[in-house]
Amino acid sequence: MTLSTEHPAPTARRRDRARTSTAPDPFMVSALLSSPADAPQTQESDHAPALPLDVATAPGFTSGTASESVPATHGGRTYRVRKGDDLVNVAARFGVSVPALVDLNGLARRPQLRPGQILSLPERQVTDGPATHRARPGETLQSIAARHRRSPADLQRANAMGTSQLIVEGELLSLSGTGAMSARPRTDALDLPSLSAPTEGYPDDTAKAARINRRSLLARPVPSRRAARALVERVSRELGFEPHLALAVAQTESGFNHAVVSPGNAIGIMQTTPHAAHCAAHTIGRALDVLDPADNVTAGVTILASLLERAQTQTEALHGYYQGLASVRLHGPYRDAQRFAANVQILTDRARAEGGR
Repeated sequence: MTLSTEHPAPTARRRDRARTSTAPDPFMVSALLSSPADAPQTQESDHAPALPLDVATAPGFTSGTASESVPATHGGRTYRVRKGDDLVNVAARFGVSVPALVDLNGLARRPQLRPGQILSLPERQVTDGPATHRARPGETLQSIAARHRRSPADLQRANAMGTSQLIVEGELLSLSGTGAMSARPRTDALDLPSLSAPTEGYPDDTAKAARINRRSLLARPVPSRRAARALVERVSRELGFEPHLALAVAQTESGFNHAVVSPGNAIGIMQTTPHAAHCAAHTIGRALDVLDPADNVTAGVTILASLLERAQTQTEALHGYYQGLASVRLHGPYRDAQRFAANVQILTDRARAEGGR
């Protein structure tokens, strides 16, 4: 399934679907595969780009004026501030200096810009340098391209990626160019840990992304199984979801082991794929890092809740969590999806019975 900029209701995407799907899901940082569809070219993005620049050394502080002797002149343009904007981002976006922006609008040196505020833009003063973007948790190649009004193909070319769409958390991506000068690091497969199952039959990028994700997980603190169980119960109650069902899913999926990553890039406690977590993030209205235990559980519970609303029965919803609801309705549930749903229902019924004693 392709992920567009307008996200549908979240559906689960599991290990075994990677064997039959013609297009692998996009991966989230760290190690993500974005949708191959070109980002729409719009005149203005939702946010000014958040460039990876230190405020003290950003281009906006190296040129321009904030003095009466060299007054800033109006460039004939205005900009309406959007949520998430700050002086550095706005200045970098329009190629003007921060001091000139401050001077022209009579702002304090480090003001808090308000959504809806109208800024007068000075004449263009900052010369263009190499445009870059540092990949952050929750981003995809497509979302980075859309943010900077480029297409994924532009970024692939600028970073000598070929047809690969794999990016790694923290890496610095060029936003323009031919890739001839790209210093993008290459990930050696020999340095990556093995997975919980063989990778045969899975796309190379999918399996590689899964191994990179597992390496990232192993470098982070991993909660104990007891702590993971308590986390599932707490998050479920916070989201108004039945804990017994969420606990049964987590136990069946991972045994409450957050370090488990499947060859299909299903990650952590709830075995949530980055694509499903990205969709869940749009449902709850904030970014989710699928490698973070709490965000992983939040994504899994949100997906479960959505599936229960859309499916005809709880059994169909569980089939959809494992296999993908669209696939279930098109092909019927696979045997492993049926076994998964049966095991979850047994554990749920048992927990309910014990809780009622």
